[in-house]
Amino acid sequence: MQNLKLMRAIIFRDYGDPQEVMEFVEDFEIPTPNKNEVLVKVECASVNAADRYIVRANYFIIRMVFGLFRPSKKKRILGMDIAGTIKGIGKNVKSFQIGDAVVADIRKSFGGGYAEYVIVNAKHLVKKPQEVSFEQACTVPISGQAAMMGMILCDIKRGDKVLVNGASGGVGSFGIQIAKAQGAYVAAICSTKKIEAVKSWGADEVVDYKKKDSIKALIGKEFDAVFDTASFECPGRYKQILNKDGKYVLVGGDFYNMLRLKFLGRFSRGSQKFMAVTQKVTVTTNIKTVLKMIADKKITPAIQKVIPLQDVPGAIHSLEQRTVIGKIVVNLNKEVSDHS
Repeated sequence: MQNLKLMRAIIFRDYGDPQEVMEFVEDFEIPTPNKNEVLVKVECASVNAADRYIVRANYFIIRMVFGLFRPSKKKRILGMDIAGTIKGIGKNVKSFQIGDAVVADIRKSFGGGYAEYVIVNAKHLVKKPQEVSFEQACTVPISGQAAMMGMILCDIKRGDKVLVNGASGGVGSFGIQIAKAQGAYVAAICSTKKIEAVKSWGADEVVDYKKKDSIKALIGKEFDAVFDTASFECPGRYKQILNKDGKYVLVGGDFYNMLRLKFLGRFSRGSQKFMAVTQKVTVTTNIKTVLKMIADKKITPAIQKVIPLQDVPGAIHSLEQRTVIGKIVVNLNKEVSDHS
């Protein structure tokens, strides 16, 4: 019988290939909540691009945060978003109680979701609607929230034309559906193998970047907004397909493109606006909005597969190989023998 003070977790003791530096353990100590915190039993978490960047330490800032030569002992469990059940409460927490089903973005504590239990500051918690499953809910705090924030910045109106780049990923899958729910015409950019999935989420038009230069293929079609979740080229290229008042919002992709947009000037012409996503609406507010849209069946999280905890390193590897369509969900109650 498992020691009640110990839990299962996926940890990484070094930087590098996730399949080499991450490991499954059963003897990680269960943390204790402080006065403003709760202890959450993680039911489900989801895999995000941030996991791959952190494991590889792709940017020097990651080493500054997690550890210069190897991750510090306190930051060895990744997993940035969770859905679970409260099992313990700090003395100052009044708005939640033991047994509540909750959802949280835990990036500010640098993760912890790939474990049976995690500590979360109560201010980052959102109650999970009963109509939304744990598997659906865990896809929302990072991908769903980012898509909602990006779409708010795109300022979409019914009838607008929106282009989604990186349409087949977690953020893109939410972005397409949110834009459609707001009455937009949606064009999407993805690779050949992912076209059918992207169409199933509601895209009106799909450009296969494997077969043609996406932006050149769209010249002559003016868009009201570009929602870019996978920027690996100069954002300025999009100005030729934006209308004179169009908005370009960068949500994911190259870290240095994000910095360029935030600090090093604009690419716009006329009244066009180019921006990196900023948190103008609180994370918890956006999470609540997306969860309600799911509960109301206006959108559906695009879950490619559900895996057990032990399969997390392989899932992160799949992200690196760009074979993921939508989201991979980690179900902490799923046994290894269950997965195919």
